[in-house]
Amino acid sequence: MAVQQGRDNAFGALRLIFASLVIASHTPQMFDGSYAREPFRAIFGTISLGEFAVDGFFLISGYLITASFISDPKTYLWKRVLRIYPAFVVCYLICVFIVAPLGGGSLWALSLRDWVMLGVNLLMLKAPQAPAAFDGLPYAALNGSMWTISYEFRCYLLAALLGIVGLYRHKFWYLALTALFVVANFLFLWPIGEVIERAARPSNAILGTPAETVRLTSAFMCGACLKLFPLHYRKSYGVGASLLLLAALFVPGLASVALITVGAYVLFWVANNATWRPLKTINATDDISYGVYLYAWPIGMLLIWYWRDMGLVTHGLLTLFAATTLGFLSWHLVEKRFMRLKSRVGRDRGASSLGDAAPAGTP
Repeated sequence: MAVQQGRDNAFGALRLIFASLVIASHTPQMFDGSYAREPFRAIFGTISLGEFAVDGFFLISGYLITASFISDPKTYLWKRVLRIYPAFVVCYLICVFIVAPLGGGSLWALSLRDWVMLGVNLLMLKAPQAPAAFDGLPYAALNGSMWTISYEFRCYLLAALLGIVGLYRHKFWYLALTALFVVANFLFLWPIGEVIERAARPSNAILGTPAETVRLTSAFMCGACLKLFPLHYRKSYGVGASLLLLAALFVPGLASVALITVGAYVLFWVANNATWRPLKTINATDDISYGVYLYAWPIGMLLIWYWRDMGLVTHGLLTLFAATTLGFLSWHLVEKRFMRLKSRVGRDRGASSLGDAAPAGTP
């Protein structure tokens, strides 16, 4: 049985939940500068709640983006640019010209080279930087959540490349390539991983760090496999996979791989068999999850900057409320308007709503 098409699933609600989990993960890290009070690290000792959420984002994205390419390869890239760039550009400029000065940053200290690098980073979907912004805080970053956006877009390009060479028609070759990527995650548990990291360092600016590239691309491709190989999501299998995943999360080195494989079945089982109506309606049409994810970090940093003795729960709730508000505005004032341009280059056939998936989140 193929997974449910269109909006008759819980993908939208799950993306918003994942964005909220990223806030829950980042809040204690912003205060402590470490994983000391990070929820999942405290429980499992392996992955963070943010890593859990971002893997979920990339699994969903892999499925939806692959559906988009298959339905309309000719206009695929243009649609992906329209979906990811406008909201990113607006948030990037807000971080530079508003958040940085409010956080003690000095734009006057930027040299011509610094301004050029800001422009380059914007085009390459990397996080902005400003001198002295949030100096003294454990994580002095304007937007520590933006770094995975470039990984996401590279997955978009990979999806197009694999589609062009015909791997979506030769599905078992795609499955074999996915298996190689999944197995490659284990390389970074051994000394050879350090060798790979050092050798690849000159290309990090373009391709990202090898460990993160392999991990996030693996998650994306596992999601794509669930598009190429539709499954019948049985309750008994879902419960069994959930128990197996829970046990694997306690095992160092296995947790991340289990999350993008066994966890993929659990995620899609929940998404396609949800009977609680809010899970099918919340964030299904007005997808604010991308904006929530983009704005949560700078909001959280400003809250700490101006209210140092704020409690963790208060900080997290205020961040969630403000990020949700800005996510709503981003969707209606920016993202939705640019997405209307998609109609000028044709519509996705058979998976129009799937192709409008929000970009993935970040740990």
